[in-house]
Amino acid sequence: MASQNRPPQTRQLTKPKFDKLSDVKPGIHGYNTFVKVEDIKKEQIKRYDGSLLVVAEGLAGDDTGVIRFRVVGEYANILEKGKCYAWRNGLSEVIQERHRLSLDQFGRITPEKDDLVVVNQNGKKYSDIEYVRKDARPNTNRRDNRDNRDNRDNRDNRDNRDNRDNRDNRDNRDNRDNRDNRGQRRPQGNRTRGGGNQKRD
Repeated sequence: MASQNRPPQTRQLTKPKFDKLSDVKPGIHGYNTFVKVEDIKKEQIKRYDGSLLVVAEGLAGDDTGVIRFRVVGEYANILEKGKCYAWRNGLSEVIQERHRLSLDQFGRITPEKDDLVVVNQNGKKYSDIEYVRKDARPNTNRRDNRDNRDNRDNRDNRDNRDNRDNRDNRDNRDNRDNRDNRGQRRPQGNRTRGGGNQKRD
């Protein structure tokens, strides 16, 4: 009963961590970062239903360097050149071997103070780095195990076939020996004519 009188426990929210662009690695999603838009170009794409979709592409950066970005949808409308933004739960894509920032339905962009980020124009240009996708390492162990199992099965089948052939040959040899023994006549002993005893001198 005492537990029912306890006030409900509230879960304290943790403050999100914001990384520098230098810490946003290709293919690692879910990051938070502050950037300033240095260059931007927008275009409208007509959908099949006749509605228009806004696509924004450009260059953003912070004090470590600059990187390309591409945003589609509602957040593309709010981006402006020279403004600072918080990129939350973003995507880190590699498109045509080049690194760029993006966003999906789980991410969002919020405006921040214009003086929050100072872009280092002489910093690293992250989108100029060419990335080569590594092919997945083939699982040779599984294939080797399957080959070994197949070889073992083939060997067992061959052994069984050899044993069956040997058994058949032994049975054939025994049958031939029995026929040969049955075809031989029993040797005759010394018997007198008439079947009586021999006459003694």
